[in-house]
Amino acid sequence: MTDNIKPFIKATIPDNADAIALLEQWLEDAKAGEIVTVGLVGKLIGGEWQTAMSSSQNSLEDAAMLIELGIRRLGFKQR
Repeated sequence: MTDNIKPFIKATIPDNADAIALLEQWLEDAKAGEIVTVGLVGKLIGGEWQTAMSSSQNSLEDAAMLIELGIRRLGFKQR
């Protein structure tokens, strides 16, 4: 009789395959010496944000890199 009962809430795992593929590719690039500084912005389950930046000697350039990322995400292209 309980076999016909369906749950009201379905537990799902968010699709983060793109995030994993991006991080793996960038890790390969960093290991190959192609990437020197990294700034990360991640959205967590629940809607909170997390940020991180690798160590760098140029904090102004690091801040500009993160601002440029935001501008690109808004749809503006780099020349």
